[in-house]
Amino acid sequence: MRTVRWMTSGLALVALLPAVGAAQSNRPFQDSWFWGAKAGLMTFSTTTVSNHVAPSIGFDMIVTRSKGGLYVSGEQDFFNTTSSVTDNQGNNYRVAMKDMRRYSAAALAFPVQWGGLRPYGGVGFSMNLIQQVGQIDQPADPLSEPAISGQLQNDRDRISFMALAGLQASIRRFSLFGQVTYMPTAANFLLNGRATYMIEGGIRYNFGTSIDRPE
Repeated sequence: MRTVRWMTSGLALVALLPAVGAAQSNRPFQDSWFWGAKAGLMTFSTTTVSNHVAPSIGFDMIVTRSKGGLYVSGEQDFFNTTSSVTDNQGNNYRVAMKDMRRYSAAALAFPVQWGGLRPYGGVGFSMNLIQQVGQIDQPADPLSEPAISGQLQNDRDRISFMALAGLQASIRRFSLFGQVTYMPTAANFLLNGRATYMIEGGIRYNFGTSIDRPE
């Protein structure tokens, strides 16, 4: 239920953007560089924790064409919680984990335009790295320690498919935006209780053309 409430809040934020985007952008959208800053919330579950919510901050860049673009972003997620790893005999061991860094790239589509408003969606991949991990439970057999430690290091990072949808409202060179990102559950990853969702909002600035135009 907490996940549903956060998703509803994120969609409500996106719904507010039409009032801001009523003014037309007088900076060309096509073939432009957009750089932005954003903040949001990530919600996830592990084998030991359900529906954990973590704040995040980050930046993104979009290179646009007429109805498409390339999206690149980096985020820092802040949390301090637990998960678990499993040894070869099927025994579970709790582990502590703190913070995660994400780097993402996606192909975007901007199918329609309503004045200064542009809804968009895209698919791509995200590289996820949990920054600090450590064992809580120790094995009864010391010989199992290397295998558990190796499994923990292996499960702290993962490349995952991602899909996102959002709305951008342009006012001159500035654009306000809100978006929701989905990452399915990844096997052999510490954030593996269910799919992960991100709700983000921020501002982008159009730095100008992304191609050399003929004079």
